[in-house]
Amino acid sequence: MAHTASIIWCMVSILYRIMQNWSYANTIETLVLLVILYDIIWHRWNAIREIKRDEEAEARLIQREQDLERRQIRRERQEILRRHWQDLQGNLISLNRVASNLAQMKRFVAANNNSQDPTTQRVLAMITNRIPTVMAELGDVWGTTVAQLNVFPPPRDILALEVLTITEQIGKSLGDSTVEIKDETLAALAELARRTSDPGTLPSVTD
Repeated sequence: MAHTASIIWCMVSILYRIMQNWSYANTIETLVLLVILYDIIWHRWNAIREIKRDEEAEARLIQREQDLERRQIRRERQEILRRHWQDLQGNLISLNRVASNLAQMKRFVAANNNSQDPTTQRVLAMITNRIPTVMAELGDVWGTTVAQLNVFPPPRDILALEVLTITEQIGKSLGDSTVEIKDETLAALAELARRTSDPGTLPSVTD
């Protein structure tokens, strides 16, 4: 009986030691697996972070390039607009000069047409001969100004519309030589020429 109990105890002791060894081995294996799993998760997480950082960096680079392109386009458009108004100002100055000259000639002729003074008559003859040339010059400058205004896409800028209105008034004298170019029209034309040179008056590309 005692021998049987001793054998049983021995078997239990061996089994206990085996179970201890088995549990220890499983614990080591579990820890190893956990370390491997942690390493996989860590590297995967880092890889995802790297991909995300690369995507964000690429998105920022694309955004910077797009902003740079937009700024470049805006600068180019602003320069085109500046040159356009500069050309228009030159046309308005020329139009004002020729129209003023023509208006003075017509007024002199109207005021002295019946003069009997020989000197005045000679001047009248010179002016009368000169008027067709001045009219042709006015037509050329007027046509250039109108063509310049047509560069504006509809609806035109309000300043361009003001210029167009005055230009149309002057254009009437080209179709009918009896139509007088009024001082108010010339004064408005001179003022518009001044305004087209003022950066504060001109529209920006964002308007």
